[in-house]
Amino acid sequence: MKRNTIIVLLIMSIIASCKVSSPIQKSYTVSEVQQWYNKDSSTNCVLYRGTDAQAHHFLSQFINNWVFLTIKKNELLITDERPYGVDSVAKLGYYYVDPNNHFAKLREY
Repeated sequence: MKRNTIIVLLIMSIIASCKVSSPIQKSYTVSEVQQWYNKDSSTNCVLYRGTDAQAHHFLSQFINNWVFLTIKKNELLITDERPYGVDSVAKLGYYYVDPNNHFAKLREY
């Protein structure tokens, strides 16, 4: 009985830690990202991660959550498009952007 309780507690703690550490990922509109960027004073940067066939990918932190932002290509024009890679050896992103200025490049990552 004691062994089963320990196993159950171990499994529950593993599940809880995975849920807490996993970032939020969803497709957003340009206006949603701009609203959150302007509303959340703790957000100081949005990192451009690259573009694939369907979308532009960004990373930021909103309200203590890391958020992988995906915006459809037909909603936003990025002049300096770079390939989006999900390889584990790839860096997090290429450069920081300003959502209030059409996601214009601010500085290199």
